[in-house]
Amino acid sequence: MIRPSPIGAATPPSRSPARLLAFLPALVLFFSCGPSLRAAPVTFDLPAQPAGQAVLAFSQQAQVEVIFSTDDLRSVQSAAVVGPHEPAAALALLLAPTGFTARRNLRGKFVLVPAPPPVGALRGRILAPDTGGARGIRLNLDGTRFTTTTDRAGAFSFSALPTGTYTVVATSSGFQPLQITGVPIEPGRTFTLDAQTMRVASETTQLEAVVVQGSSSRLRPFDRGQRSDAPRVAAGNLDLPRTEDDVLPYTVYDRQQVARSGAVSLSEFLARAVVDSDATSRPPEQTAGADLASVTGSTNLNLRGYKSEETILLVNGRRLPEVAITSSGGGQSSQQPDVNFIPLSLVQRVEVLPVSASALYSGNPVGGVINIVLRPEAEGTEVTTTYTNALRRFDAPQSSVSLLHGHSFLEGALRVLFSATFSRTEPATEAELGHIRAHPRLSPPLSDPLYHATPNLRSAAQLPLFGPGTSPVTSVARGADGTGGLAAFTGRAGVRNFDLFDSVGGLANSAASIDFSYGRRQQGESYFGSATYELTPWLQLGFNGIYTRTTAHRGYQVFRGDLTLGAANPLNPFGQPVLVSLLETAPALGADYNEARVDFSSFVVGALVRLPADWRASGDLQYGRNLTHYRGLAGVDSERWQQLVDQRIYNPLRDTQLSGPPAAFYDRALRYYGARDRFVTLGDYTTLDAALRITNQNLLLPTGRTTVSFGTDFRENQISSYAGRRVYGDGSLAETPAPTGARRVERISLFGEVQTPLLPARWLPSFIREIKTEIAARYVAADTSQESNLAPTGGLKLDLAGGFSLRATVATSNRLPAPVLSRAVAAPPVNPGSGGGEISYVRITDPRRGNETNEFVTASELINTALRPESAVTRTLGIVYQRGHVHRFRASLDLADTRKSGELQFLDEQSIVNFESLFPGRVTRAAALPGEAAGRVQSVLTGTFNLAYRESQNWTAALDYAWTQCLGGRLDLYTRWLMFQRFETQLLPGSAPVDQLTTPDGVTPGLLRHRVNFGAGWSSPVFGFGVDGHYFHSRTLPVYEWSAQGARELPAQWQFDAYLQSDVARWLPWRNDRFGLRAQFRVNNFLAAEPLRHASALTGVQPYGDWRGPVYSLSLTATF
Repeated sequence: MIRPSPIGAATPPSRSPARLLAFLPALVLFFSCGPSLRAAPVTFDLPAQPAGQAVLAFSQQAQVEVIFSTDDLRSVQSAAVVGPHEPAAALALLLAPTGFTARRNLRGKFVLVPAPPPVGALRGRILAPDTGGARGIRLNLDGTRFTTTTDRAGAFSFSALPTGTYTVVATSSGFQPLQITGVPIEPGRTFTLDAQTMRVASETTQLEAVVVQGSSSRLRPFDRGQRSDAPRVAAGNLDLPRTEDDVLPYTVYDRQQVARSGAVSLSEFLARAVVDSDATSRPPEQTAGADLASVTGSTNLNLRGYKSEETILLVNGRRLPEVAITSSGGGQSSQQPDVNFIPLSLVQRVEVLPVSASALYSGNPVGGVINIVLRPEAEGTEVTTTYTNALRRFDAPQSSVSLLHGHSFLEGALRVLFSATFSRTEPATEAELGHIRAHPRLSPPLSDPLYHATPNLRSAAQLPLFGPGTSPVTSVARGADGTGGLAAFTGRAGVRNFDLFDSVGGLANSAASIDFSYGRRQQGESYFGSATYELTPWLQLGFNGIYTRTTAHRGYQVFRGDLTLGAANPLNPFGQPVLVSLLETAPALGADYNEARVDFSSFVVGALVRLPADWRASGDLQYGRNLTHYRGLAGVDSERWQQLVDQRIYNPLRDTQLSGPPAAFYDRALRYYGARDRFVTLGDYTTLDAALRITNQNLLLPTGRTTVSFGTDFRENQISSYAGRRVYGDGSLAETPAPTGARRVERISLFGEVQTPLLPARWLPSFIREIKTEIAARYVAADTSQESNLAPTGGLKLDLAGGFSLRATVATSNRLPAPVLSRAVAAPPVNPGSGGGEISYVRITDPRRGNETNEFVTASELINTALRPESAVTRTLGIVYQRGHVHRFRASLDLADTRKSGELQFLDEQSIVNFESLFPGRVTRAAALPGEAAGRVQSVLTGTFNLAYRESQNWTAALDYAWTQCLGGRLDLYTRWLMFQRFETQLLPGSAPVDQLTTPDGVTPGLLRHRVNFGAGWSSPVFGFGVDGHYFHSRTLPVYEWSAQGARELPAQWQFDAYLQSDVARWLPWRNDRFGLRAQFRVNNFLAAEPLRHASALTGVQPYGDWRGPVYSLSLTATF
């Protein structure tokens, strides 16, 4: 029997002397080499048991000697070891739960000793409010003797920390103490804290600690409560730090919320997350349309029901160049900058201010301002990939992959950041979604044209086509080649084709095609780089630049033709003139011939000077350019098309789905932008911005600590000239070029902003903790008096005892009286002396003829030279309540009232017809026939004019609850609610005001009285899940849509999303504290809410969210 020795030695069974002599050479070799040799694997069968017994059994099965103390192992349990293992590895597994470890002595025996206590490490960075890294901040682990101090870059680290959960306390003179709670230290791992920003102490807050939850972007990316304020760096964010507790009612979305959305593009995230945005419109990459704007356009982020040009988009506080494209009138128009060029991995936070604020941000932000703050720095490498697709049985994927790398050099003095992102989008088609087929339009009269799969024919005189008593209409059979004569129409008398056109393959840009794309096929690439260098302790230099290219296709361009086959034409088998309505494509050019390339570039250089007494001076220069190239077709010449028919070159009686047109159609009828197979420049928009500002966020005034910012900026916008050249395939001019001259607009402004307590804290009663004020003003000077204006803004906030706050603001906005920067030279007018621009054919619904549809209305734009400047005033009033640390609750309610006078409003063809009584000279009608209330509309003049006024009142509410110690993680609940109480417009002085919520007239489409986002989520350091919900209130339709819709409104809709997240690095076979891997799986609209029927929409439906319906997304982020 084997017995442990008194000193704890366990020996194997005794052997005979002869057997020992036989093993003597092996024993000599073993003891001479010791632990350097690896023993052969041994098959073990050791169940979990008291550790002392387990070690004895191990010694017998492994035939090795183990020295240990029986007293130490008496009260601990071993782990089970089964299967082949090397003895050293088996012993380590056996002892894993015991707190002991085995070491070999010089003679090769195992000696059991207590295992060292498990330790981990902690590192992070502390930031000053506006100067980058905070040097000399003292950090202490509360309740321990561990202390350290930040270095020049604000970095700190603790090594060899016992495992557990700690509270880190950061203190320094002039700052509020910062407590970072719930910092977990795990054995063998380094926990990297998110960067935290110190807050300047005021008289009332100098002893009050700022408490935040400890979190790591590598290990805990799922916490809604995380906050990482970006430090002020040269060429970085120009704006002052903004929070939801400011005097002005900001809403802030952090990097974790963006990542959790599962979105591929930034516009998709904003349209879904920001309740103030337009829920009824799709971003351009999901726009179902055929115009150039749907190919080259940017985002449609219009806030609070105001137009997209009344929402200012900023990146790091700087305005970007708009996208300039050729308008339908041959001139150029500008659209919002495209935020999709910004990779989601670069976004630090998004600040939304849904009020007018020209004083702070210049421009015309009547609806509001969206400022996208980029990550100022990063340490390490991050690779993120996102893939989304439809859950249903079709393939419409969207994907993106991005690489981000940041590194510090020279002890943190030089910080560089580089990012590259690639994305691809494939739209769904009508063949997959079926919305148009599910909502067919009413059959038009026999005398009207009908454009569908095969050509539809009708007698020009409405006479029978197949003999007395037969129908005057017929259609071409599928597969017909146009040479079968009258026999090809056997049995087709009165048969009209209502099927959708099926092109030869690929996408198509017409809603009459089954290949119609609900969006655009798009691929993009983006490159970003930045560098900041601390040249001296008082001077920092910075640079950043970005270049993106987006390539987009809408597929085949589908042309409508209404051609006449004369009675004498040999192609005509009917012996009388017939009209042929058909759809045609140009397959010889390829499905991707119509291609848009939008190149965006922006470069910023800047310097930040740290002056005495916390003053900062910054100057920067930005150059931006948006360049739009397009290769495509500008349409078809109907007269030349008819000539090809008359010359018997073009046969309109064939199935145009199967065979393309003859070569002469490409050379003589099609019109090309610039030249065939050549890209032309449709828009070239450049901006040059220079700014100089002085700031102090720690200015001591008698009333308290104050933030001051003032300075001047200069902006130059320029649109390059545009030739407007359109040619036929043979190189001849299709029309007289309509060039636009280059225009340059230069403005300079002086601005100032002060955030300060109104009264010293000692003067206030006990129930008022602080009274904050914010005053700002901006004076804009330009080369014309109409463009010069002064825009002030002011606000007041009372912080009361018990966590309550009251706030109120008044903000103004102004806009120059020019709707676009450039306009085409007028083409021949529609009617002499009426209007100018290119004549186009549009479809309108005529309310004076029982909402009859008319698709042959000519339209052109009337240039208004008497436009006045517009101005707006927004007043807000709000209440905020917040309280708690472990259980955190915050509620806010704000009312915004905006009144705008002289608004520049463009009325399209349908709007002009709806308001014909106000604009009788803009609508031309044919003479009314007997019994008709009015004749058919022949032409319409669109244009821009000044609205009398527009006034809106909306409530915005936010509720947030966080339980920071919920089951080892954090529970978050949130709600965002937007409610319009009033939205009223008056077109012209003296006309009746229109309530756009209850009796809309179409001037302000898409208003929802209520919109709500809500959700709940739980997260821990390694796992997270949650549900997001969206409520879209019912929408009242304009009167002219009631007949076709059969109802006065679209019903309400609910949508729900769910997500699951995990730190999957812990499942990898290796553990490395410098490597992290996060995964997220998300399903949007998992209850499959269908798009609502909307008869007046191009597709017959109103979608909220993605066209594809229920979609899933999978995101992976690796950090190392």
